[in-house]
Amino acid sequence: MFLLFDCNNFFASCEQVFRPDWRRRPLVVLSNNDGCVVSRSREAKAAGIAMGEPYFKCKDKLKRINGVVCSANFPLYSDLSDRFISILEEDLPEVQQYSIDEAFAVVLPGVDWVRIARELRRKIYRWVGITVSVGIAPTRTLCKLANEAAKQHREYRGVLPLMSPADWEPLLERTPVGDIWGVGRRLLPRMHALGIRTAAGLAAADKAWLRKQFGVHGERMALELNGIPCIDEEPAAPRTQIMVSRSLKEAVPELPRLREILCLFVEKAGRILRQEEMMASEVHVVLRTSRFEGDASQLYANSAGISLGGHTDDNREFTAAATRLLEQIYRPGFPYRKIGVLLTGLLPRDSVQPTFERPDAAPNELMKVLDKLQRAGHNIHFANRASTLPWKREFTSPCYTTSWDDLPEVR
Repeated sequence: MFLLFDCNNFFASCEQVFRPDWRRRPLVVLSNNDGCVVSRSREAKAAGIAMGEPYFKCKDKLKRINGVVCSANFPLYSDLSDRFISILEEDLPEVQQYSIDEAFAVVLPGVDWVRIARELRRKIYRWVGITVSVGIAPTRTLCKLANEAAKQHREYRGVLPLMSPADWEPLLERTPVGDIWGVGRRLLPRMHALGIRTAAGLAAADKAWLRKQFGVHGERMALELNGIPCIDEEPAAPRTQIMVSRSLKEAVPELPRLREILCLFVEKAGRILRQEEMMASEVHVVLRTSRFEGDASQLYANSAGISLGGHTDDNREFTAAATRLLEQIYRPGFPYRKIGVLLTGLLPRDSVQPTFERPDAAPNELMKVLDKLQRAGHNIHFANRASTLPWKREFTSPCYTTSWDDLPEVR
């Protein structure tokens, strides 16, 4: 048996925890560069604000409806997520975190899990301030459907158990096949073309035929919808690339400024690489203007890559390669709005073998020292990177739980 705990409108709910005056108001959270909407309160959804909608498109509407706008505050969200997960781990035997705001619990049948789920739901709200929905079912896919129904229909009071076919078959009849966990934009048109429109239609399809049409993935989805668990928690696939990219606060036409920003991104990518104890052998750079600004003559996008001839974790090599690539693809006169670096050809550093060109395959000692100093809070870096962040967060709330300076004051 599985329980799925999912925080409702998580980023928006986190913002409301320390600002009760924002509750019951349309509230949206914007992406890293205040570019588009990544979370909405119930009231913002009711007002027609779409997920992923660019902020400039909904800015006037939010003003008209007295909405609240927040820039993404990931330290706050991460901390409240840790608190949410710790409560589940205290009271449930096996908790598997699925995302920042979702977690499965694997439990044995024969226990009143509905009562326990309701108690945990009250406890999470009381201790963290976040409302969660809970789906209970014999498979993860049915759990997902139950959780979504519990979130959408208030009569379930946040918890929906699907314990037998009599419970889940009516739900499958009214669930579009596109709402099933695992049916993405690529599979949906094929399913529609073959006459599968609802979750019930997929569950009733012949399993051998599904395997022929959609492979083992399609067969597994149908089995899960029939209450037969066959999706296990799989180990995370090894990372194949590290991308650091941002939309810029203002258009940047000058090559020197773009070079500084790129070096800042290379530094972050290298730090992530070393944290994961990996090395890279290729560097790629992307550069483009915004399709929302200017006419067609101002549109430009390009990318380039280069092999380093071996694996390394040295930021100096990454920076030298990235700046050369930037000079190759840069064209003067364009208002650039996005730049990024991509490290590929990744290998665990223990797997990297010496070669004639690179007889020393060990991690770079200077990088170890720099990382250690940065972890200790020292702002030390190479002089070629930008000193200021080239993106904007105009509406960032305080880091109430992770910064002494931002502790909330009670009057």
